[in-house]
Amino acid sequence: MYKVYYNNRFVCISESNKSFPDAGGYWKLTGAYNIREEWYKFKNEPSCKGMYMEGHVKGIWNKFKAMFVVVKAAGGLVKNDKGEYLLIFRNGKWDLPKGKLEKKETMEMAALREVEEECGVTGLKITVKLGESFHIYEEFLQIDTMKHSHWYEMTCSYSGELKPQAEEGIEKAVWANAAKIKEYSSNMYPSVWDILKDKI
Repeated sequence: MYKVYYNNRFVCISESNKSFPDAGGYWKLTGAYNIREEWYKFKNEPSCKGMYMEGHVKGIWNKFKAMFVVVKAAGGLVKNDKGEYLLIFRNGKWDLPKGKLEKKETMEMAALREVEEECGVTGLKITVKLGESFHIYEEFLQIDTMKHSHWYEMTCSYSGELKPQAEEGIEKAVWANAAKIKEYSSNMYPSVWDILKDKI
């Protein structure tokens, strides 16, 4: 199954319609359909909360992904010795540090570099890969772009001052416990909350 976010809405590609919600406000495509046409209809209908596409997952996914410029990124969920997690505040939302993959980098290298650059922490260690997320946004000239982010759980013993990277639009970098993160969750991107919710 693939789940791709567009603002606070999503497209879900699944083998079976058993996961489709019974409530209204969703499009459920279970027969033959034109993927490009359905995407543009969904994109221009903000009242639709989500679109479910049933069928051969890999085939649908490949056709869907081919419509976008794909950007690869990596980031981390960092836990310190106090059991607190590292969050950033950027563009009016609570978020996790992440950034685009550079040439000759592995995903792990990019994740470690981006967290260090965006928050000023050092001594990071990756413990496990958490998963991947996808979200779609419009870049220059209204080109539809899909960001494919790889997420890693990390630990560190850093106790110094956090240094939010202002040139990347980051206003704050903070350590937050589980209760605080749940308080912030209503002002997070759904794709970020999907990564966080099973870890706190």
